[in-house]
Amino acid sequence: MTPSRPHRARRALLATTLGIAALVPVGPTAQANGHELPGRGAVLLACAGTVSANYSPGLTLTPRAVSITSQAAVNCPLSTVPTHTSATFGGSSSGRLSCLLGPADGTLTFHWGGKGPHTGEAVFHGEGGKGGEHDRTSTAAIRSIAALRPNGNIVTVSTGRITDGAFKGATVVTEVTLLASQQTACLTPQGLASASGPTTVTITRL
Repeated sequence: MTPSRPHRARRALLATTLGIAALVPVGPTAQANGHELPGRGAVLLACAGTVSANYSPGLTLTPRAVSITSQAAVNCPLSTVPTHTSATFGGSSSGRLSCLLGPADGTLTFHWGGKGPHTGEAVFHGEGGKGGEHDRTSTAAIRSIAALRPNGNIVTVSTGRITDGAFKGATVVTEVTLLASQQTACLTPQGLASASGPTTVTITRL
């Protein structure tokens, strides 16, 4: 059976994320309470999954003030922490946006899960700190930029820093793809009110 377009896009995004992770240089490691911390610049997690977003008012071809809420679920095949191998996350942001471009500022909250064999596994923070089993959430301040790619898909890249919880101080990058097939609503007066597509998340230690 031929994979659907969303599945092909998701596979491509996952391959790209893991490829980028493999190319990120890993600096010298540090020791903390018997644990070996990943070096600065090391990828702590690389995740891929799906996201859904709601826009109010809907996105059109003309920029206007828009509020965004989102909810996503990802698995993390590359993780330095066995108990943090999956996540659900969501957040809110706002900005002057259209279907084609525009920046937005907001927050994301991650809820981590996993089936690692070690309870109380340390969570390595971007600033070299250490967490425990209770460190199951992360809050990040992000800025998003949307851009139209040559294949007709709209890709939104969000960058920021984790301000609280697990991986505090680390950088986070998310990428969301709005498939071209969903964009016909941009031509209507009410605009594109909701969309879904593949997403990736990368967390890197500073």
